[in-house]
Amino acid sequence: MEFLILTGILLFIMGSLVLLVSGLITFFFSKVHFLYILAGSATVGAAVGMFYGFGGFTVVAVVVNIILSSIAIGLAKYGLYLKAKTDIEPESLLS
Repeated sequence: MEFLILTGILLFIMGSLVLLVSGLITFFFSKVHFLYILAGSATVGAAVGMFYGFGGFTVVAVVVNIILSSIAIGLAKYGLYLKAKTDIEPESLLS
């Protein structure tokens, strides 16, 4: 029972950090290719899984990190898209 609680807390904290960092990197450094960010988050998931030494946890951590990182990247790219669409010149509204 303690194993499930610790694993859940660890996945929650790790997932929150992955969402935050991936979204910030994508939003502020939009020139970085998304595959590098996904590879970095997968590497962090593998390192955390191996550090804590749980058997099947490493695969779960990598998959969860990749999914959450891709969600954050998609939301940041959508935000950049909306920002680009709303940046129009005031003179173009008059003509």
